[in-house]
Amino acid sequence: MSPQPRVGRLPAALQGISGLIPFLAFTAVFLGLPLIGLVVSAFLITDPDNPRSKVFSLDNFRASFTGSAGDAMLTSLGVSLVAATIATVLGVLLTQAIVYTGSERLQKVTTVLSSVLANSGGVSLAFSFIVVLGSTGVLTSLFSLDETSFSLYSAAGLVLMYQYFLIPTMVMVSYPTMAALRQEWKDAAAALGATPRQFWRTVGVPIVLPAVTSGFVLLFGASLATHVSAAALVGGAGFSLITLKIAGALSGGNAAGLENVAMAMSVNLVLIAAVTLLAYLPLQRRSRAWLS
Repeated sequence: MSPQPRVGRLPAALQGISGLIPFLAFTAVFLGLPLIGLVVSAFLITDPDNPRSKVFSLDNFRASFTGSAGDAMLTSLGVSLVAATIATVLGVLLTQAIVYTGSERLQKVTTVLSSVLANSGGVSLAFSFIVVLGSTGVLTSLFSLDETSFSLYSAAGLVLMYQYFLIPTMVMVSYPTMAALRQEWKDAAAALGATPRQFWRTVGVPIVLPAVTSGFVLLFGASLATHVSAAALVGGAGFSLITLKIAGALSGGNAAGLENVAMAMSVNLVLIAAVTLLAYLPLQRRSRAWLS
């Protein structure tokens, strides 16, 4: 007798992803559908001939790059670029110092502490900085910072506050690569007459550069997307950031009627996030390839 065909088995191509079906369904409903609605809304404007209907147009995107919306985007990009650059440099130096000590206990404490601080933020973080460095903050009064040009409620204040979670994030990203630099490589370079500076220029930097670059890209994206902490710190000061601009347009008030422009600004951020992710993943793969 010929064997009976099995009933109810998934095709071979689907068996490998059958366990992902709930996750994919959840993602499609709670991420895919809102994203589609966001993109569609970004292209809709009120029909001049019929105010009760909507038509497709690029006017919302034109508005998102001009006027106060364009200024907010440029300010956000500038703050994010400066904050990510500073955090990258300080994070790499801190990581190298931790690796150099060779203390296993310090490395474990750093890993745990970095994972906690990297996920810190929100109103509590902004309030902490206001208490310490605000107009009547502890350090402001102690060192008479109010007599200087520094203000926490400015771009410089945002950059300073962002370091609280950006530097730990950079430590988390760069530590595996920095720690994986083998002592044998340094010994071999020294045996061939290379100085420590030559080792880093010809061996160390090419190995860690992909990880550092991917970390910078990640920090830039995190800075650009920060909203709650920035809103709590400078939201009342009328500071122009793209995330605050979107929130203001969606909350009505003086920005009533600009909801679709806010959708266009959100699409711009989604595109920047996608480009950031596309740049981050290859750099991470290249970094892992060096150390495999």
